[in-house]
Amino acid sequence: MATGKQQTEFVRTIYPAAYRLHMEKPEASIHPVFETAQAGLEKGWLLGGKLPYNLFGITKGTSWDGPVERALTTEYFDTPDKKFVYPERVVSVTPHGSKYKYSVYRYFRAYKSYEECLYDHQAIFRKTGYADAWPYRDEPREFARRLMDSEGWKYATADNYVPVITSCIAMVEKIMKNEE
Repeated sequence: MATGKQQTEFVRTIYPAAYRLHMEKPEASIHPVFETAQAGLEKGWLLGGKLPYNLFGITKGTSWDGPVERALTTEYFDTPDKKFVYPERVVSVTPHGSKYKYSVYRYFRAYKSYEECLYDHQAIFRKTGYADAWPYRDEPREFARRLMDSEGWKYATADNYVPVITSCIAMVEKIMKNEE
């Protein structure tokens, strides 16, 4: 668990990059509070690590032709027999409420900067499956709720995503208020 000091350092580092992107391309970007909160949630509020600039755990996917790194991650799925393409591999699967918790080695995009990662992350939300959420991109809490409603694609695999990200949004807002 990150300390308050680590959370503050994280926000001081990530928020300015998210804010710059939002100011440069407001019609194509998401509120920096949401982006910083989502990055905090994904990274556990800690800077650095094996994939220091991949703030959101964005996997390689089929369209990425940039550098990649393999890393151990946790994901949640509806089925206990989800398949991954070698060399990605499942380490363990355990029941977790109505889903299954996977520990799995996956390939992740290896970015050169926070800005590159933020821009790529926001491109995900410009896809048609998130069209219902996109109009709310400047309202962090409502945007998060819309990402998990019954319309369009669901963003997260965890059942408790909305209350957790809402708590992260409140943390970013509190830190930013104290920075003023």
